[in-house]
Amino acid sequence: MAETPKDRNTSLFGSLLMVALVPFAAFVGCGSTDELSEGWEDTPPVSATATLEYRVDSLMNQNRIMKQQMDALASENQSLRARSAELETKLDEAISAMEFISTPPPEGTTESHATGYEQALAEFRNRNYESAIRQFEGLLSGGINDKLVPNCHYWIGESLYGLRRYSQAISQFEEVLKYVTSEKKSYAQFMIGNCHIASGNRDAAREAFNTFLNTYPTSPLQKKAQERLASL
Repeated sequence: MAETPKDRNTSLFGSLLMVALVPFAAFVGCGSTDELSEGWEDTPPVSATATLEYRVDSLMNQNRIMKQQMDALASENQSLRARSAELETKLDEAISAMEFISTPPPEGTTESHATGYEQALAEFRNRNYESAIRQFEGLLSGGINDKLVPNCHYWIGESLYGLRRYSQAISQFEEVLKYVTSEKKSYAQFMIGNCHIASGNRDAAREAFNTFLNTYPTSPLQKKAQERLASL
């Protein structure tokens, strides 16, 4: 059967249409592939494990920072408490010194001993602790009135405390406690607690202040002893 002109035109049109569509399809296909490839490069996939590890590491870092801050605050608080205790002790020392400096020596004390005692107290008041210790020890070795002996031990202890020789100070305060009627006994027991605080022995300080509270319930230092005990 012979090909008609119409058939030739239809075949020619189909061929031209295919030729025209091939470049277009190639262009569209290439463009889509490039766009997808470019998108994957910009936002690479993150695994669930990596995400979890990142969160854990971030939390651990925050925890380290918080611990450092807490340690710094604890150290600062400890320093402030130590400073507060030191200032309160100095105030107690000043009040105690003024009270007993104004107290006349017991009856029977010789004039020379009374003068020497006042001079030694003056050295302590002026914070000449080494000189005060020498003078009080001189009074003890010189046969001072028995009623002043515990007083001398007490002020030697206070002077040693001022020099931060806490162990030696405790020994002197313990000497005071051996006397039955000394007016310094409650103060000596209180200062034993202060010495233990200053030397960092909190357990011994608690024991000392508990002993003070139980043994000297009428002492004017009761409130301060309770405060010191509560702070330990």
